[in-house]
Amino acid sequence: MKTIILKTLSAIVCVSVFFISCSGTKAEGGSQVENVPAAETPSVPGDAEYQRSKGNVDVSEEEFTNDKKQILITIAKLEAIMANMDYSGWYSYLDEESIEYWSKSVNLKRAAGRLPVKGLKLNSLSDYFKFVFVPARAGRTIDEIRYETKDTVKVVQFQEDTDTIYYNFNRIDGKWKLHLPALDD
Repeated sequence: MKTIILKTLSAIVCVSVFFISCSGTKAEGGSQVENVPAAETPSVPGDAEYQRSKGNVDVSEEEFTNDKKQILITIAKLEAIMANMDYSGWYSYLDEESIEYWSKSVNLKRAAGRLPVKGLKLNSLSDYFKFVFVPARAGRTIDEIRYETKDTVKVVQFQEDTDTIYYNFNRIDGKWKLHLPALDD
């Protein structure tokens, strides 16, 4: 009897792990969350995430594994920073391009105009952190990445036919820095 129960539990765990590993994760980037069509999944389930992640970029499985691990560690640190509303900690993870772009009042004003809460003013990058970045990422679970290039990655929530982008990262001097995309015109 114990053998039958153990085999049944083992089968349930295997099926559960398969479905969990094939389900997507959440990731964020820029001023808003973006939904994009997911990459087509290959027929080999074992490396489906790797294939989705690398797309057309020449990245080995070892590079993918290392990059994903580093990015997820960075996101865990960012989650603690957001939970503590630690602006200076968050600022230290930003790439220079994002700091320059999002420090300009004209870009903050344009972003405020696109927010669902009308009348909210973004006067500084600190306001962007408090009123845009943190709320858009609160409570998200993220575990898949998408390479744009070997040094540019989007972190996504994968769902059947859509990737929801929550983070963008650029590798700069060997470290993954948070990139906040510019607004589309």
